[in-house]
Amino acid sequence: MNSLRVVVADDHNLTLQGVSDSLLSHGISIVGRGQSAAEAVSLVTEHTPDALVTDLDFGPGPTGLDIATSLRSRFPKLGIVLLSAYGDPRLHSESLVSAPAGLIYLIKQQVGSTSQLADAIVSSIDKAAKAEQGDLPVINLTSAQISVLRLVAKGLSNQAIAGELSITEDSVSKAINRMLKRLGIAQNSSVNPRAALLQSYFDMIGAS
Repeated sequence: MNSLRVVVADDHNLTLQGVSDSLLSHGISIVGRGQSAAEAVSLVTEHTPDALVTDLDFGPGPTGLDIATSLRSRFPKLGIVLLSAYGDPRLHSESLVSAPAGLIYLIKQQVGSTSQLADAIVSSIDKAAKAEQGDLPVINLTSAQISVLRLVAKGLSNQAIAGELSITEDSVSKAINRMLKRLGIAQNSSVNPRAALLQSYFDMIGAS
């Protein structure tokens, strides 16, 4: 473990420092700290570390998954751990549907200790060496339903969602009802279904 060299990337400085310092205390060498996707790529290129620990969401532009895919082709043995608040990366972007070999996706809310993160780093390096396909978590919703959910979260009405997605209002209503069932949200007169769905969405993206 002491010989591991890692680059950490996150656009939130507090998270960046917290993750880096916790790994340092675990005997892992932090050879670079980046706050953007471009910095992450540059640091990996410069230092050729054993692993990259990166956030998914860097704001507008490339995601952590985008840079992981790009780096994999250039650094086939690089371990990659993607830390994300999103329970399903499609909630961030509907195009995020596949993971490069060796990638391990950790949901931030479910990481209980530095040891768990350190173990994931070791595992990602091992998976990369074996060219094992990375896995992404998928919630029990279709991509079409996620499209509707993201627009519900933006506050759009059923009519506006229908116009945005070029579908009927009835299709939007049915999609919302199916999501409620799939997510196990009981429908009753005392609960606004949109409010319940919105709360579930916030839970899935790690927002309070």
